[in-house]
Amino acid sequence: MSPFKFAKVPGSDTVASYVTLLVCAWFTAVGGAMLAEPSVEAQARAAHRTPVVTVRQIAVQELPAVRETVTVVASRGGQRVS
Repeated sequence: MSPFKFAKVPGSDTVASYVTLLVCAWFTAVGGAMLAEPSVEAQARAAHRTPVVTVRQIAVQELPAVRETVTVVASRGGQRVS
């Protein structure tokens, strides 16, 4: 009796090859991104640049003086809750 073979199901070797290819592609993309990133010195130079700041004066209306009084009325009764 010969073993039955599935034509459409990939073997474990094929799956391992695809996983290896995917991992290699991932590390290639990440390595390229790391190489394309500016160096630490270039980032430090960019951080020390003097930013351009524009200051505008805005007229502010003064609000009228408001005075509120809060009166609290409470009694210290003889009943206590236990």
